[in-house]
Amino acid sequence: MDALTIAPTLKAELTIRSQAIEIKVESIFSDPSNDSLSQFVLDQLFNETYNKNTVPSKRSATVVTIEFVIQNIAQVSEISASFTLDLLFSQIWHDPRLRFDHLTPCLQNLTLGYQDRLWTPNVCFVNSKKTEIHSSPTPNIFLMVYPNGTVWVNYRLQVQSPCMVDLVLFPMDVMTCELVIESYAYNAAKVALNWREWSPVFSIAKSKLADFTLYGLQWTKNNFEYAAGQWDQLTVSLTFSRAYGFYLLQMYLPTYASVLLSFVSFWIDLKALPARITLGVSSLMALTFQYGNVARSLPKVGYVKSIDVYMVLSTGFIFFTMIEVAFICYLESENSSRKKMRQKQKKEEKMNNINNSRKKDQKRRSTGNSYGTITITNPGVDESDYRAIPDNSFTEIASNGTAAPGRSNQVPNVYESLHALAQFGFFGDIVEVEPQWTAEKVDKMCRTIFPVTFCVLNLIYWVYYLYQNMVAKEKALVA
Repeated sequence: MDALTIAPTLKAELTIRSQAIEIKVESIFSDPSNDSLSQFVLDQLFNETYNKNTVPSKRSATVVTIEFVIQNIAQVSEISASFTLDLLFSQIWHDPRLRFDHLTPCLQNLTLGYQDRLWTPNVCFVNSKKTEIHSSPTPNIFLMVYPNGTVWVNYRLQVQSPCMVDLVLFPMDVMTCELVIESYAYNAAKVALNWREWSPVFSIAKSKLADFTLYGLQWTKNNFEYAAGQWDQLTVSLTFSRAYGFYLLQMYLPTYASVLLSFVSFWIDLKALPARITLGVSSLMALTFQYGNVARSLPKVGYVKSIDVYMVLSTGFIFFTMIEVAFICYLESENSSRKKMRQKQKKEEKMNNINNSRKKDQKRRSTGNSYGTITITNPGVDESDYRAIPDNSFTEIASNGTAAPGRSNQVPNVYESLHALAQFGFFGDIVEVEPQWTAEKVDKMCRTIFPVTFCVLNLIYWVYYLYQNMVAKEKALVA
């Protein structure tokens, strides 16, 4: 068959097809509400010439505008150093290949489920631990194409991302959590990421967590250098301030009660030593138990936390109350030993003084009498009890056996006088002196020193750490 025969046949076939298309288009546009219009546009857009693996523009980078809305903050955990939130994540870019304003003026947009056939900038959360698209019951993905070729894709996601945990100020600490967004497949030369010009990140409602409060929300744009080139990087920083009211009720107030209860031992009599020891040991055990409950809920870190300082302070006061009990027991034992020793020395000194005086008096009476007297002691009288010897117990007798004239009943009763003088410290007797430190004095001092010192140190503690909490919040917002 020659060319002259083929040409009329081909021309007739093309004419018939053209007329058929015109009839089909006229039938579609005659009823704009018909779904066939949308299907016609989609068939024209996603034809064989559309390639989802190539970027929309080869001359310049495709600008992708990012915006997301925080629906809910589910959890902030210092144990896993992460937080979990639900958000609506939107990406908007222009793809000239998807323009359809020249096809029909009747469609304002196309809402479709062609995301698998569509080119996307492959934007992801590069620092996330886990990201999931909600399915309730179908995947929560929204896709819209405008007549000028603008594409809007929205995902409802649950993202788990890391946090920077610094527990130095715990439980008055501040945690900063970040979401880092990049195009995983395209560098900045092909895909440029930008935040939306107005409120690109916001929360629908203030999320109320049990132990944290969302204090600040910031967003920034940076460039990050990889081996394959430079990537645009969008970062969202969420600052959380810990609500320490729980720890006030469950940790601080019971600890205050334990410490103040240990101070009660200063008002308990020393004779009730078991009660004082039991009170101190019970307070120490209660404090240790309370701290153990808090420590189990925290990560094992190698630095000192605010709660550690407070617990060491409180434990130290209870420990020193126990030391005070041991100290006054030692003082009481020493003072009792000294008292017994003084009493023994006093008794011995009295006996020595009385014996010396008696010997001197006997010597004087035996050598000083011109008659050569002898001393006769009434039988049955105990010489150790000199106060019981009457004045007439001694009689001087002359050498001829008769009483010396004028000498009867002349011996003075000196023993009762000597005993009385010894009572007042004469003859070298030791005078009892009050000890400088006694258990009563130490207890009286501790009743003032311990509570006042505890209050002052607590005031310093709270002023310092509340100020550091305020500084940490300001740094998190400025950074």
